[in-house]
Amino acid sequence: MATLITNISSLVTVNANGKHALTGSSMNDVGEIKNGAILFDETIEWIGLASEIDADNIDADVIDAQGCTVLPGFVDSHTHMVFAGSRSHEFARRLKGVSYQTIAGEGGGILSTMRAVRAADLPTLLDIAEPLVHSAIQHGTTTVEIKSGYGLTLDSELRQLAVLEDLREMLPITFVGTFLGAHDVPPEYAGRREAYVDHIVNDMLPRVAEQRVAEFCDVFADTGYFTNEDSERILRAAASYGLKAKVHADELSAFGAAEMAARVGAVSADHLLYISEEGMDAMKAAGTVATLLPGTAYTLRLPYAPARAMIDKGMVVALATDCNPGSCYCENMQQILSLACINMHMSIEESIVASTLHGAAALGLASLTGSLEVGKRADIVIHHVPSYTELVYHFGTNTVISVFAGGQEVA
Repeated sequence: MATLITNISSLVTVNANGKHALTGSSMNDVGEIKNGAILFDETIEWIGLASEIDADNIDADVIDAQGCTVLPGFVDSHTHMVFAGSRSHEFARRLKGVSYQTIAGEGGGILSTMRAVRAADLPTLLDIAEPLVHSAIQHGTTTVEIKSGYGLTLDSELRQLAVLEDLREMLPITFVGTFLGAHDVPPEYAGRREAYVDHIVNDMLPRVAEQRVAEFCDVFADTGYFTNEDSERILRAAASYGLKAKVHADELSAFGAAEMAARVGAVSADHLLYISEEGMDAMKAAGTVATLLPGTAYTLRLPYAPARAMIDKGMVVALATDCNPGSCYCENMQQILSLACINMHMSIEESIVASTLHGAAALGLASLTGSLEVGKRADIVIHHVPSYTELVYHFGTNTVISVFAGGQEVA
């Protein structure tokens, strides 16, 4: 049976009239309907003013929102939620002044989590990931991307991606899988980075594609990790297997990775703390989404990505958590909106668009979700506030009271 939510004080549609993005000043138009209503089953059937629909004479379960706010579900387009082990001790050291790069050089960082993941079986990985995903849902997320990248062997990378299949069976939200074998060079290939790239291209990618466990391939293109040449080779090989490109780009240095991401036609380039003007121009021309991760800059005490310059330039800007055990242990998209507004000088409206429609664009899903439009998937969240502006104004709390994914109430 269909569901009707009525008596909505602030119904935020993020309606782009069929487009997959709102850029520049249009990011401040969130398509708010005051005193609205929305009718849906698995997809949205009708949306408009509450006064336009007779709730007493419609065959639907009726929910009185009692003056609350309704938004599209958040689309968290960059996470590493499948992992094992803890790096809280590294976090404590960083707070005392030890850099991320120093810890990584000592065998910590990604390689610390790698050792824990290699030792973990699939049920262990699932036991860690499932509560994180549940928490994300309870904070309003209805679509989540999850990367591998903490195993760095074929078997352990496939095991991480296999967790997504279990999560899909357990939870009705949308999951997107990304293969990130090029997250770091594992110790058995120390000093032989090019040989590890060969292994990714010749051995890992064919198996990942054969098992259909990922939609994207990602690479960490930055100082101390993979060169732009390595990354381009991996991403072009991935494309030959039908995997779309993503890039961890310019996070630790001005590396030219944004330009490389545009060159290979990446769907998104993420982080971008040190992106150049040329990189911004190249990404805009290529239509590559800039996925910004303010939680990581906050945790690592790094400069924030230049969100204002990107938006003013007309780039498609998305927001995501980067939930991971080392540099941003946070699955709460509401917190990310707060960081984006306060520390990256985004407006509340821009942060909402970036975390819904543009998050969907970063996953190639903007025609299906990310906004409340007739025909789209009914990914709908009720927030216990009278206006969407309170999502950021009243920070540090969870405003969500109900979450629907594909029309099914999940939280």
